[in-house]
Amino acid sequence: MDVLVEAHAINAYAYCPRRCYYEYVEGVFYHNAYTIHGKLLHERVDRFGRELRGERQIHRSLHLRSERLGLSVRCDVIEEADGMIYPVEYKRGSQAGWENNHLQLCAQGMALEERIGRAVPFGYLFYYGSFRREKVMLDEELRERTRQTIEAIRSLYELERPPAGIDEGHRCQKCSMVDYCLPQERGRLKGRVAWERFI
Repeated sequence: MDVLVEAHAINAYAYCPRRCYYEYVEGVFYHNAYTIHGKLLHERVDRFGRELRGERQIHRSLHLRSERLGLSVRCDVIEEADGMIYPVEYKRGSQAGWENNHLQLCAQGMALEERIGRAVPFGYLFYYGSFRREKVMLDEELRERTRQTIEAIRSLYELERPPAGIDEGHRCQKCSMVDYCLPQERGRLKGRVAWERFI
């Protein structure tokens, strides 16, 4: 099956493969305070357009497709400055270093390379929470992890049921899919938990 993987699915998969399955295979998505806040913050960058800011040329909300990777991406911003062109992905939080964000940005960089026929060695993550940028080098190690994640997402479409979720309570608590995901997990455990015999 030929599946065109979305760049945001890469972010979702790296956060939790089960969440990615629900969103992109089953097509189920719920909002919570975090997703709504992120959507509101993205309103400006989601408006297609171009502007000059000093020496930088900024292109907003560009859609790219990579035939080689079987990938579809929407870049928040593509910037051109000092003879370089690179993606900038906007994030609602303030903390740098999350691999899921790096993988998503890398996918954008690789799709951009295919489109323009030039190397894109780095990109930036902009964090609304701190108003800071994190420069991310799109080295071969990150590219390989991105390619592996794309293939892992493609394999989700062959599953008959969702994969195992993560075992990290703080991630589940912040996930907009928690009320959809966990009741199903409890349903699968029914009859297998010893204390249920006493209820």
